[in-house]
Amino acid sequence: MDKSVIKEHFDSIAGKFDRYQRRHRYYHYAISRLCRILIPRGERVLEIGCATGDLLNQVEPAEGIGLDLSPNMIEVAREKYPGLKFAVGDAEDPPLEQHFDYIIMSNLLDYLPDIWLAMENARKMLDEDGKLVITTINPVWEPIFRLGQKLHLRTPDTVRNFVTNQDIVNLLELHDFVILKEGLQVFIPFYIPLLSPVINFLVQELPGLRQLCIMQYIVAKPKRARQPWSCSVIVPCYNEGSNIQDCLRRIPRMGSFTEVIVVDDGSSDDTAALVKAELNPAVTIKLISYQPNRGKGHAVRVGFDEAAGDVLMILDADMAVMPEELPRFLQLMEDGVADFVNGTRVIYPMESKSMPVLNYFGNKCFSIILSWIMRQRVSDTLCGTKAIFRKDYKKIRLRDASWGDFDLLFGAARLCLKMRELPVHYKVRKAGESKMKAFRHGWILLRVCFKGFAELRLGKING
Repeated sequence: MDKSVIKEHFDSIAGKFDRYQRRHRYYHYAISRLCRILIPRGERVLEIGCATGDLLNQVEPAEGIGLDLSPNMIEVAREKYPGLKFAVGDAEDPPLEQHFDYIIMSNLLDYLPDIWLAMENARKMLDEDGKLVITTINPVWEPIFRLGQKLHLRTPDTVRNFVTNQDIVNLLELHDFVILKEGLQVFIPFYIPLLSPVINFLVQELPGLRQLCIMQYIVAKPKRARQPWSCSVIVPCYNEGSNIQDCLRRIPRMGSFTEVIVVDDGSSDDTAALVKAELNPAVTIKLISYQPNRGKGHAVRVGFDEAAGDVLMILDADMAVMPEELPRFLQLMEDGVADFVNGTRVIYPMESKSMPVLNYFGNKCFSIILSWIMRQRVSDTLCGTKAIFRKDYKKIRLRDASWGDFDLLFGAARLCLKMRELPVHYKVRKAGESKMKAFRHGWILLRVCFKGFAELRLGKING
């Protein structure tokens, strides 16, 4: 594949490129919707192979830079989007030294003479936790493209690569990338009212058939080296006076330093008065107390907002999950194995009466729903013990005041965080009663699921 031939081809169609894009707007809308789901607004984004800049503009970056081999494409992009930066360049020799939160390569690998070098350069330009978003054309469609080219039904094309997701995953892993997400979308690449959205949605869910979809996508990040982190443990509590002191005594020191933030969520007992720094000299203990009771989700958000640690953990004051298991959560983060750790209580046998039958059944149902929405297995959606990096939490909105667990899970999925589940031992609470009410809270959590579905599957991002 000759780079000069590729450059000459795209220079020749630059003036008509937007017209060709409009002709196939349904397919290109699918790419932009996927990227808007994967890339939060306000990030530093580089698009390599940006053409006339539409996709870069649609992800709404705080700083957006577009590179393209074709000077004519770059000239059109600069005229259309003066608020973004564009330069002539390519993935094999990018004229940049800065780092980015996201790099987009949309339908770029199809035309690269040296994909290996492109991966190598992308890794150098990504921030430590930056992400690479790749879309390519499924090689299964090659005969149809050739026919469309002869019938003048598609954008004029030149010689191209046809690479599968498996090929790309192999090259990424050879360059020490971690694969966060991959899949296929869009079975019908043009719009037929009602029919296209329904069939495209159904086909991408079906094993086997989904391999016929036209758009392949992959999200990856550089593997993170091991390093120590500081830790903030948030203990949300409501009327936990019988448990709070023993809980604080048992939280171990972790990482470079450990702070414990007790958030008294409008308790009517002596919970707040029993929180004392001398209970555990190995950690720093802080208290936040307010009235009235506003729900666990609100308490978690308040604690997270006040936390100073690199890693944020949640620990329920009832000690149904033992505080001594927390270092395992931090270890996964320090080893670079996970960006988000979700505790799961369903691996080890639970103590008798630790979880009411109705709550257990509801948790199982929600696990199935969330796993489907997130396209990632979640075996326990409501385990109160979780860990997330503070820098990632700041990009997630906790809207459910009752619990907040689902917002964290959906937020982690949208940010493509590397999520791991860690088995924990689930015990009967030492004193007091559970605040979870199956029916009342179940309806609230179901509404959160609908919002998560709209964002992660339909691309309806608000705020």
